[in-house]
Amino acid sequence: MNLNTDFSKFPLLMTENLILREVVETDVDEIFFLRSDLEVMKYIPREPATKKQDALNHIEVLRKAKENEEGINWAITQKGDDTLMGIIGLYRINKTDFRAEVGYILNPKFHGKGIIKEALDKIIEFGFNQAQFHTLTAIIDARNTASENVLKRAHFTKEAHFREDCYHNGEFTDSIHYSIINPQH
Repeated sequence: MNLNTDFSKFPLLMTENLILREVVETDVDEIFFLRSDLEVMKYIPREPATKKQDALNHIEVLRKAKENEEGINWAITQKGDDTLMGIIGLYRINKTDFRAEVGYILNPKFHGKGIIKEALDKIIEFGFNQAQFHTLTAIIDARNTASENVLKRAHFTKEAHFREDCYHNGEFTDSIHYSIINPQH
């Protein structure tokens, strides 16, 4: 098996309704909204952005992760509208074990429309067919039932429920670990 994590030529991905493209600096306003909105960040154990420079720094982190083959992230856009609605990506690439973690964030005005499921299906296809990962994982806050439902609909399997394993904002929270295995391996 040969893992393909050379993302120097960024892979533009398309679905029936979406274009998944590279995150760029002109996405700063949308990323600042996503990363500063307390409701959006509710289940993400990171400090919210407080200024646009935080969003620019995040864009740079995504760029470096791609360059170093540690992760790749796509801006989720609708066909006919290049405005970033959310981000989806493969994080924490583990080349030794052919694994990567899936993560996503979406503007709440697009919740409940199947956008993350549609994007996730494309990322799974890319992860298995182009990158050749054996396993994709997802780690979510146990309270995030919407994300859990998306993962189940995408055929992820619940692997574990860790009690109070994450400390953020002064509280311990549970996490649930999901995975999906490449059926071609």
